[in-house]
Amino acid sequence: MATYCLKVIRGRVIRLTKLDACGSPIHGPKASVTSDGFVSIEVRMEIEDPTEYKVKGANDNFIVNDRGRPLLKWASLTMNMQAVDPELYNLATGSPLVMNDAATPEAVGFRLREAVFGNFALEVWTDLSGQPCTGGLTNYGYVLFPWVVDAIVGDYTIENAAVSFPITQARTHNNALWGVGPYNVDNKISAPAGPSPLLTAIQPLDHMDMHLTTLPPPAATCGAVTLP
Repeated sequence: MATYCLKVIRGRVIRLTKLDACGSPIHGPKASVTSDGFVSIEVRMEIEDPTEYKVKGANDNFIVNDRGRPLLKWASLTMNMQAVDPELYNLATGSPLVMNDAATPEAVGFRLREAVFGNFALEVWTDLSGQPCTGGLTNYGYVLFPWVVDAIVGDYTIENAAVSFPITQARTHNNALWGVGPYNVDNKISAPAGPSPLLTAIQPLDHMDMHLTTLPPPAATCGAVTLP
């Protein structure tokens, strides 16, 4: 069985998909945002320390000397954004949109409000260093966090420099109902070959999926679009 070793460099685009309260994709208008306006995505694994079991006998030797296993609680995410797409912030954090008074109102900003949150899936496409083409197709890295919750707008500074508005405190959630997803993200090799959703469905305890794909990333847009 062959194995592809991935040398991940650079982020290309991210895509956020709106989820319902149970972690299932919401199909309809303003349900998906694709952006290349991010500076970095920071991922930190939150681990519950293993329980230690120790009992000493009267002779000061261990009768019991064992421990449990470290447990993954979730992955914490910080998205450092430079391009302020109001509908992306609305989708990720629940922050209300600020609309103008055009005949068809347009989103021109967002508000920071207490007690609002979003549920979303986060996909990230990257480049791969030194990875030869597969069947004449360029290889990309693909990372999926199938259910992200609790995101809020983080600290920022307005100064004589480019201003980044981070999305922070986000964390992954188990029991996502992403399945194979609503998008084509892979190219099948076996018949019928061609664009395909995930080849293996997300399982209840999956917090992240990372793999090589030969399907190019989607084009970045400004604003949310319909998820058919």
